[in-house]
Amino acid sequence: MPSAYTKPNGTVRKKPRFKPDPAKYLYNIDTFWFNVDCSNYQEVMDGGFRHLLRSGREAVADTGQASEIAVEIGAYENPVAFEILGGQPPAYQYSIRNKDMAVYFASNAREDQMPMKVQLNQFILWEKGILNAYYEALSILTVLGFDYTSSKLNRVDFAVHSDQWKWNLSDLSTFEYPRNFAKDNHPDFFRLDPVTGEFETVYYGNRTRCQLRIYNKSKEAIKKTKTYFLDLYREKGMDVENVWNVEFEVRRDFIKECKDLDGLRLFDDLDTVFHENRLSLLWSYLMERYIHPSAHWKTLSKGHKGVFEQVTGYITREKDIDLNFEREVPNIRGRLMTGLLNQDQYDLDTALQILKDGILEYESRKHVNFEKDVVKKKTLFMNHEVNEKVQDKHKKMPNYTYDS
Repeated sequence: MPSAYTKPNGTVRKKPRFKPDPAKYLYNIDTFWFNVDCSNYQEVMDGGFRHLLRSGREAVADTGQASEIAVEIGAYENPVAFEILGGQPPAYQYSIRNKDMAVYFASNAREDQMPMKVQLNQFILWEKGILNAYYEALSILTVLGFDYTSSKLNRVDFAVHSDQWKWNLSDLSTFEYPRNFAKDNHPDFFRLDPVTGEFETVYYGNRTRCQLRIYNKSKEAIKKTKTYFLDLYREKGMDVENVWNVEFEVRRDFIKECKDLDGLRLFDDLDTVFHENRLSLLWSYLMERYIHPSAHWKTLSKGHKGVFEQVTGYITREKDIDLNFEREVPNIRGRLMTGLLNQDQYDLDTALQILKDGILEYESRKHVNFEKDVVKKKTLFMNHEVNEKVQDKHKKMPNYTYDS
């Protein structure tokens, strides 16, 4: 497929030449999981935390309503809330989660596994970057009473968005990828047109170890109305209709096989990984296994040292919140119209009054409060702009502070 290079590169026979523009490559971490160990895990669990987690897990199973814990850390004006839910048995029996982070807990400490696993979701990574999100997670564990000792990389999703290449089936005839006896690394396509060679997504490998996904990010953003991505592309001077994502999902089984010449695992200790910018090293290692002869792929492969650790501020959570509400307006309008079908008056004010009366009746029956539930939703987001918009009359004391 013809390239979409935009950086001037001299002329040939008086015709301008172009090469990939490094400024049109957006590097980021899309999902990040890591395991955590601490020196006092059994002590904290036996001291009452296990009972709290077990009670919360049973409550949500019995009632469908999750109980919460509120954690106070210095980065936020108000406590950050987590819902107590079930975990990922058999290794992790409990979890606490909010919109941006989850922590999974084993019932007891074990010598053969780290007792906690942390999941960092897309928005906290795109907004704050991997380093800030990682240290916020460790701060939360510290406030909960755990004395951190070490952490290991469990899963990482690398993502690079660029408009410098329009992928087509013909491009993949020269694409080199790891092959195995089971032949489960062969490409799988989503919405492939065999006539034009156009496709939306191609997958290499499986998600249990390592999977490469190349897909049309512009189409996905438009289809799912993720307009904040389109705004970001415009801000970077990119062609909003032709942005493709090259994404690697790398799991623990693959990560622990990556070793140096002395047989030591390269990506086990996260503190070392971050200190020595080894996420970029892992990216380079992946790009050596998957090869395309284009200048675009060479530019992708280079990146620069620390690029994944340094990126921050691409997208803010409040943009997604506003957009989600905009998407709901047509549905809300339809529900309001339904409420007026048996009414003599059917203007908007009447509809809103009927809705308000219905909400107040529901709250009286269920013993809930609208404003308090809004505050609860606010504190489930690890976003400064959302967190700080809690009125003084609704501020509550945290379950956990640094001193507790």
